[in-house]
Amino acid sequence: MFRILILPFLFIVFCAFTYPEYVATKQDYLNLLQMPNCKKQALNELQRIYAAKDESATRVISGSEETKDMKTERIPNPNPLWKQKGFSSRDEVLKIIEQSK
Repeated sequence: MFRILILPFLFIVFCAFTYPEYVATKQDYLNLLQMPNCKKQALNELQRIYAAKDESATRVISGSEETKDMKTERIPNPNPLWKQKGFSSRDEVLKIIEQSK
């Protein structure tokens, strides 16, 4: 009976101190920043999101890679990484980084 009680407790303790494999949203990052054991890694990921050079994207206008006559143009990226994670702007990411240091 003692084993039955201790194993779920160890599982809960282990899960509470591991960093998630995938962080999906802004709220996930805000939660991780509140956990001392996860704060450093969350800050590193937020810095990577802030530093991502994804302001523009390449759009194919005509042609293809097979025929080697592809014409492209650069357009503003409709879905940069900071937007995918739920931030309102790149500046919001920077503000959270600065507040969390």
